[in-house]
Amino acid sequence: MEKTIDVTAARRQFGTLLDEVFHKGDIFTIERKGKPLARIIPLDQSIHREEKKTISLQQKALLKELNSLPNIGTDKDPVEVLRSIREQKRIKTANEYDK
Repeated sequence: MEKTIDVTAARRQFGTLLDEVFHKGDIFTIERKGKPLARIIPLDQSIHREEKKTISLQQKALLKELNSLPNIGTDKDPVEVLRSIREQKRIKTANEYDK
């Protein structure tokens, strides 16, 4: 549950805030004169946010590589398909050096 609390009340009840964040998973936004200053969130949520960003970047890189691979039919010889993929990578790598 998200809650908003004034900075003075947060200072007085800091231990209670931490308990609610840890045990209940509450999220507190700390305000001064109605302006949000900071947010206290459970540690596991902040870690998951960073992991999602990292995974997302890894997924993008894998998708890019996957899309660059040739389409393979079931009627083709797997050895020939692998040879063509390797050859394409060699050509691509050589062309990158020419730039």
